[in-house]
Amino acid sequence: MVDYSTKKITRDLLEEIKQALKNIRGWGSVEIYVQNNKVTQITERNIRKTSHQI
Repeated sequence: MVDYSTKKITRDLLEEIKQALKNIRGWGSVEIYVQNNKVTQITERNIRKTSHQI
């Protein structure tokens, strides 16, 4: 496990965030969880829109 501090943001952390953004297909979000000044989790959420007619 890599230690990603929010006090000294590394290129590796930025690459992880960029990759997470690239993985979003159309609609979604990237969540970055921080605990004690360390990134503990990067979550990617892809949203699939449904098409419906009224």
